[in-house]
Amino acid sequence: MPITNQRYALVTKQSWELSLSGRWPDAPTYGNYKLLVFAGSDLAGIESEYHKADFKHLSASETIEQMNLGAIGPFICNLEQAREVAKHFTPSGDDQSEE
Repeated sequence: MPITNQRYALVTKQSWELSLSGRWPDAPTYGNYKLLVFAGSDLAGIESEYHKADFKHLSASETIEQMNLGAIGPFICNLEQAREVAKHFTPSGDDQSEE
């Protein structure tokens, strides 16, 4: 899927474990949240399928603030916002490449 068509959702680990781990089994963890990746064209269907969820479309800094407060989400974002959130919750250092 082209990266420009991707959308991202940050959901709590608990929500992921309850109903999303089968659909997104390899979702990476950032803080106490899992990052889900899907086609942007699928967003309306996902919002309809999970109609009880309160989908939030915030800026990256607002998303980080809400995540630090333990807000439920899901937080919907684009690639740049997802990168900013991931960077915020990833410890600094270049020791991630092990070989």
